[in-house]
Amino acid sequence: MKKRIPLLAALCAALMLSTLCWAQAASLSITRTTSSLFLNDHSAYITGFNINGNNYFRIRDLAKSLNGTSASFEVTWNASANQVELLTGQPYTGEAESSYVYGASQVVPSTAQLMIDGQTVDVAAYNIAGNNYYKLRDLSGLLGYEVFWLEAENAICLYTGLGENARLAETSGGQARQMTANQSTARWAETSKSYLFDNGGGTFTVLDASGDSILLDTYDSATFALTASRTLPAELDLFGGFFAGEQYNYLVFGQANEEENDRKEVIRVVKYSKDFQRLDSVSITGGDCVTTVPFDAGSLRMAEHGSELVIHTARERYLTEDGLNHQSQLTILLDTETMEVQNDLGWFQDNHVGHSFNQFVQYDGGRYVLIDHGDAYPRSVTLYRSGSGSGSPAMDLLPIPGRIGANCTGVTLGGFELSEENYLVAINTIDHSKVTEFDSFGMHGLEQDERDISLLVCGKDARSTEDVRQISLTGYIDQDKLGSTPYLVKLSGGRFLVLWEEYAYENSIAASQGLRYAFVDGEGRMEGSVQTLAGARLSADCQPIVMDGAVVWYINQKAGRMFYQIPV
Repeated sequence: MKKRIPLLAALCAALMLSTLCWAQAASLSITRTTSSLFLNDHSAYITGFNINGNNYFRIRDLAKSLNGTSASFEVTWNASANQVELLTGQPYTGEAESSYVYGASQVVPSTAQLMIDGQTVDVAAYNIAGNNYYKLRDLSGLLGYEVFWLEAENAICLYTGLGENARLAETSGGQARQMTANQSTARWAETSKSYLFDNGGGTFTVLDASGDSILLDTYDSATFALTASRTLPAELDLFGGFFAGEQYNYLVFGQANEEENDRKEVIRVVKYSKDFQRLDSVSITGGDCVTTVPFDAGSLRMAEHGSELVIHTARERYLTEDGLNHQSQLTILLDTETMEVQNDLGWFQDNHVGHSFNQFVQYDGGRYVLIDHGDAYPRSVTLYRSGSGSGSPAMDLLPIPGRIGANCTGVTLGGFELSEENYLVAINTIDHSKVTEFDSFGMHGLEQDERDISLLVCGKDARSTEDVRQISLTGYIDQDKLGSTPYLVKLSGGRFLVLWEEYAYENSIAASQGLRYAFVDGEGRMEGSVQTLAGARLSADCQPIVMDGAVVWYINQKAGRMFYQIPV
């Protein structure tokens, strides 16, 4: 009998533990999670359970979803120690995410110890059919992601890469406009709808054109707290662009004129005070600019010198004798004191480019300088200088091979700035020698669209393409990689910052590998090496600005407005 007492005691203890676990499981309120889960605004399709009002997810499913982000971690099971062991910063090599749904009778509190990078972590967990489930918030600070709950949408949002270089702030609205591989290889540009400008005095403002409204959100520069919001009406159907001038702000609107009505207003430029009180406007009719669709297949950018404002954009023109509506640039010179147009806007302006798929403008002293992305006349990245005296005011910075008018060129433009001696244009570009034929829908002979990030650099008095230097900042060609449409930001001291996203091809799909950036001097020479900002993303259309010693831009996310910063 004495030999049986330990065995009987063990059986009783096991029975008591089993009864306790069943009692605990029976007292749990368990349902399958109905909340949508998003990781960096992309749907994460993994099974979760709501247990007593909190959502729990399988640790291996979470690892699979976070794999490839700045919050990647490896999971191993140490059976002898009854431990779940996580290693942060490591790729996950386990099985794919599960899709099983288990009954509540299989849910018990987990007895496994959680170890993260060799340290014991005391968090609640449940074992469901042999798998350990944890609350997302309990692990967020330990694994490098943040959790936001959107009650109105019944959605859980996880974001990686947040830290000293990223702030998620409140927003009054706005559409997500994140950089993509498709946008970075598009045949033509679109007008920007996302803007950021420094008010001075410790605040800055985001202007976001969304639908029929212009959203204005003002933030504290130090805390990124939203301090004020207001809305302006969109005065016409199409949004053209915004410019924050020295004394005034300007918005450009447009509407289609497919009926070719000479008296119909096609473009309206509205002048505001710096606090956005409407002051004046000027209307441009169809007859003025022979335009059926303003801003068509192009962008719109502005620059000012004194009371002269240059608006450089695109248009689809009236029908011509060949039965076509041709597209070209449209350049408007506006006297902002009288709000009168100062130049002819007819069929062929002095700086004509057709088709023109992207437009940039800067002032070099008292003369304006224009950059266009042309696919026909000329087929090049072209530069035009007003008041250039003797010699042609236009020159090709980068001649593009291929048939005249073939929309595909293998190039996108991302930025234009001036150094003391040079003009600098940031582009992405394919190796054109690999293409056997260009047409309006593809580039034949190119297996996949690999593009390098380059700078086109030429002296301000250059007169020919031979004077242009093309400086590559990356080596993506033949490496299954793509550099996004880049941004170019002018810093102090004759320095510049070039920013882009790197994409890697896998099974013909280009996936973002994160943000890359490089500092260059006024000659386009790179200072140091290309650097990485882990977890950061670029906007598809928000030009970064310099503010309080950092380059800043934003993208709209589901849970708020994400601001990124690179100290300079």
